Amino acid sequence: MYCKVVFDVPLDRDFDYAVPAELENKIMPGVRVTAPFGRVLTGGMVTSVSEICTAPKGVTLKEIASVVDKRPLFGSDLFPLMRFMKAQWGGPIGQILFSLVPPQPYFKLDNAPTSVHIDIKTPSMRLTPCQETALQTVRAFAAYEFHPVLLNGPSYTGKTETVLRLAGEVLAGYGQVLITVPDIAAARQFISEAEERFGADNVFCWHSRMLLSKKKKYFSAVSNGLPCVVIATRSGALLPFKNLRLAAVLDEGDDNYKQEENKPYYHLRELLMFRAKMHGAVLLFVSATPSLELLQKVHRQEVAQLSFTQAVPGHAFTPQIKLTDKKGEKSRFLSDFLLAQLTENLQRKETSLLILNRRGYSNAYYCLNCGAYAKCKKCGAILARENTPEHGDRLVCKKCGHTETLQQECPHCHNLIFKSRGGGTQKVVTELAKFFPKAHLLRLDSDTLKTKAGQGFEALNALKSGRADIIVGTRLASGALRGAKITLAAVLDAELELDGPDFRASEKYGQMLFALRGHLSGVSDGRLIIQAADKEAYDYEHLFAGDYNAAAQSELALRESFAYPPYVHLAKMLIKAKDADVLAAETARIKRLAAPLVCQTLGPVWCAKKTDVLKKQYLLFKTDEARWLELVAALDSFVPVKKASVKLSADPYDFY
Repeated sequence: MYCKVVFDVPLDRDFDYAVPAELENKIMPGVRVTAPFGRVLTGGMVTSVSEICTAPKGVTLKEIASVVDKRPLFGSDLFPLMRFMKAQWGGPIGQILFSLVPPQPYFKLDNAPTSVHIDIKTPSMRLTPCQETALQTVRAFAAYEFHPVLLNGPSYTGKTETVLRLAGEVLAGYGQVLITVPDIAAARQFISEAEERFGADNVFCWHSRMLLSKKKKYFSAVSNGLPCVVIATRSGALLPFKNLRLAAVLDEGDDNYKQEENKPYYHLRELLMFRAKMHGAVLLFVSATPSLELLQKVHRQEVAQLSFTQAVPGHAFTPQIKLTDKKGEKSRFLSDFLLAQLTENLQRKETSLLILNRRGYSNAYYCLNCGAYAKCKKCGAILARENTPEHGDRLVCKKCGHTETLQQECPHCHNLIFKSRGGGTQKVVTELAKFFPKAHLLRLDSDTLKTKAGQGFEALNALKSGRADIIVGTRLASGALRGAKITLAAVLDAELELDGPDFRASEKYGQMLFALRGHLSGVSDGRLIIQAADKEAYDYEHLFAGDYNAAAQSELALRESFAYPPYVHLAKMLIKAKDADVLAAETARIKRLAAPLVCQTLGPVWCAKKTDVLKKQYLLFKTDEARWLELVAALDSFVPVKKASVKLSADPYDFY
């Protein structure tokens, strides 16, 4: 008897092994084994079993040393899911499989509990007609098994409550539920609400920073088919569900749902479309600001849409929205109007939230007179200042690769004096401390959330309790507003949000503004302040009217005219090498490989930092639906020379 085994290594192939007679009854596809790999015993997974040896003649096969599992940890959809992920986003099959099944030999299945106690507490609140209609419609869809549905509408219209009621019905029927949120901050806020409703024993929280002991417990329970509600970040979609009846993606438009920094690469939206179909489950996308990709699926009738238009009682306010300059007479970060509003909020003892998203712009170049950023003359994106040994001190567009000198003229005030700027949330907090020395100031960004003792978690609690005076955060903070007690929100730098190298910049900016507007519509005196040097750079009329769908349709028209997703597929190929000649040669090879499968090639765009040892640049390929999978397969199979490395990002979200 023989079997094929894959390992958790960046080699896109399996290996042949002989099976000892005493292990033949234990070997089956999906179980983990230990086998000699090189000079050591290594954990692997069996992908197939055969009575016929497929190894070349004259090759003596090594034998399997031991079998770790009594049965496969994952369900029957393990290998179909692996093939789907590889076809859509690429990556070695071993690393994909071991992202679905933990590689640790001691990570085994425990016996499932013999019984579970389910006691669901449903609030007695009266539902709106939109909620009643949605519940009846989704229940009817559930009778026909798989059906993707978008629950779309402004904040405080009862979308999440509808999901929780449906989750309670599934749990009462002893089914499994998955509810995903964009990040750990949102998960921590949502888990207590779910535990109060469904019972702590029936609710599992799953994210990357969990203790291994809890991961083992929850993984085992889910794999054994235990009825439960899983509140998770994107990695929860990879759990081994046996009886998944309902999956819901909250805040579907958030870009955290795309994983491309670590293998395996995937987007939660497409992954759950596949998994829900395999399980015959209802799939709900819940968002006040759905992604353009999902809206296009609605337009193609691939996803049904249920609109929520009626606010729940007590949350039907219209917030005040004000556009101001980026700086005032007293501060280069805060306008005079914003300072006055912050002072008023402090007197009222109400919490304010300031958002400044500095990620990716450590050294922008701006006009010293009016604060406008130097922009690319080709595509209009903000130019970044770089000083490298190869090219000296210059301005570079990270979007199209265009370069310019440091001699700039401001298009607004014609000033010739520019200065580098690298201020972020930390600098703003320092600035605020000068004006409000007695105020309780907190930061909420990825740096402050790294440890439980960090002030990021204090800021999260303060959002809910209102114990902080002013919270300064990145865009991450706008996604943690569920239950938050804030009456004033301000976006400090519209240009940073709009003019990044990402073609989705305008969409993300609009989603953030509508999310803030939606939250402030739940309080009687909500105010949103937007600081911008160029007030014509974004169409704020849709924001004033509260019409996200109109804003999305306007953005879709631009995407179609410039041939960007969702009207085409986009592939990004990052190439790294120490030697510039090697880098250029590999880039040329990739362009030749992709040429027959693409309709347009953009780049190469230089993306290395001054401190990077390796030289880096990337190519962008546009192609249609018919050639998409073929292009992914071709780029995924590309083997660079030893002195270079490559990384494929299918439909990328990261352009920095």
